[in-house]
Amino acid sequence: MRYPPSNLLEEGMNLEIIKHNIFIDEAWSFTMPNHEKWRKEIKNIILVENNKEIHKHTTIPEEDCNVKARRTAWDSHFRYPQIRSLTDELSNIIGGWVKKENFDAPSILIQDCWINWYNKNDHAVPHDHPSHLSLVYFVEVEGSGAEFLFHKPGRFALIRKENNETFCNNIQSVKVKNGTVLMFNGSLAHAVTPNLSNSPRITFAANYEVRYHEKREDY
Repeated sequence: MRYPPSNLLEEGMNLEIIKHNIFIDEAWSFTMPNHEKWRKEIKNIILVENNKEIHKHTTIPEEDCNVKARRTAWDSHFRYPQIRSLTDELSNIIGGWVKKENFDAPSILIQDCWINWYNKNDHAVPHDHPSHLSLVYFVEVEGSGAEFLFHKPGRFALIRKENNETFCNNIQSVKVKNGTVLMFNGSLAHAVTPNLSNSPRITFAANYEVRYHEKREDY
């Protein structure tokens, strides 16, 4: 049997339809201790990488990736002692924060890390990382005109014809300065708009994974 359509719309829409806000993601930030020291160390590494003919050394990968800029190898903490020291300090900060926030992460270990330097018009397309925690250290970014963006998946939405108050924000820009360290779930899509300046925009990126030392009894 087919039932006739409801006349609720004609009767003044007595049916209550409730709106729900969902999927509120979190990101965290702090100012890197000893920023000037690390800035100088990272810029010295870039100087070496940019002068292969002089130093007979480079780790810049040949393959293309989501970062449309120059970068060091993904295992830079094994290539440069300075980066190993930097990742050790970051790991200590993250470990203390994880414990303070009572996250279910007995051990959190670095997966990979690298330096990015964006010359004029260089950028990064939207992408994510297969990691529990991703980190970007903004070494020298002020004055570049570039923005760090988070992207939310989703291509379609209902939009009202008049008095449109539909909230549909698929892109969120994060304001950062030199020395800011931004941490977020690696599955969050992110991107970088083009560097509009003539000076390199320098960042350091790292991914971390959670490890469990003993078999979980609560699953």
